[in-house]
Amino acid sequence: MANVLVIEDNNTLNQAYKLILQREGHDVRVAANGKEGLELTRITKPDLILLDMLMPVMNGVEFLQHYKPADHPDTIIIILSNLNEDSEVQQALQLGAHKYILKASTSPQELIAHVKSVTDTKA
Repeated sequence: MANVLVIEDNNTLNQAYKLILQREGHDVRVAANGKEGLELTRITKPDLILLDMLMPVMNGVEFLQHYKPADHPDTIIIILSNLNEDSEVQQALQLGAHKYILKASTSPQELIAHVKSVTDTKA
């Protein structure tokens, strides 16, 4: 299964995503902001990053600017956010994110399906 990093400032969501994905057999680490997430990428080399956009310390766009997804072509990045600003989402996609999912309308089953769709393509 995949090595997943969830970068989300809401601790309840972090723990929920972690539990959901661990039940599917993934190795999951969580970070509360982009800075923590950036530090974890250096240690864990994730296959998949679920990235919130609006966070303190370092937001999703800033994370992508520092992480430079082009330097990590084997890592899939899914934006999982309630941000509905087309310009921010487009900027994240231009910086290397692969997909945008609206957090509020995504059930646990849909999250699993999205993760499975990107991790299956890597297998």
